[in-house]
Amino acid sequence: MANAVVKQALDVPPDKLWGLVAAFGDTSWMPAGTQVRLEGSGPGMARYISAGPDKVIQERLESVDAASRTLVYTIPVNVPFPAKDYRATMRVTPSGTGCELEWGASFTPVNAPEAEVAKAIQGLYGLMIGWLAARAKAL
Repeated sequence: MANAVVKQALDVPPDKLWGLVAAFGDTSWMPAGTQVRLEGSGPGMARYISAGPDKVIQERLESVDAASRTLVYTIPVNVPFPAKDYRATMRVTPSGTGCELEWGASFTPVNAPEAEVAKAIQGLYGLMIGWLAARAKAL
């Protein structure tokens, strides 16, 4: 298994950011126009994100731990990277007057170098952390 991690300090109260992260079904932080369909609630729920005319990414919520502010999800169908066995963990920790978001994934590369896949994941996580932070600040 390979890994990719992004840690970013944010000028956002940890409870506010955790509220967004923990609400797996709330996709208000994603760009306008993103099409998302939800099935179920709580661990086991699925989030289907349209990634083009013929591709839908399925994300499955595995666990949410409020005490440690940790959420785990998998992407069992249509991983948006050349990878399989994709399992991501998001963790919010207090840091000064704000917080730190650590977003990491374990995965098995498929027909691509591990470093290349990790770099792509880190790039997307960096972008999405910016979306989450902007939404948290707007609340």
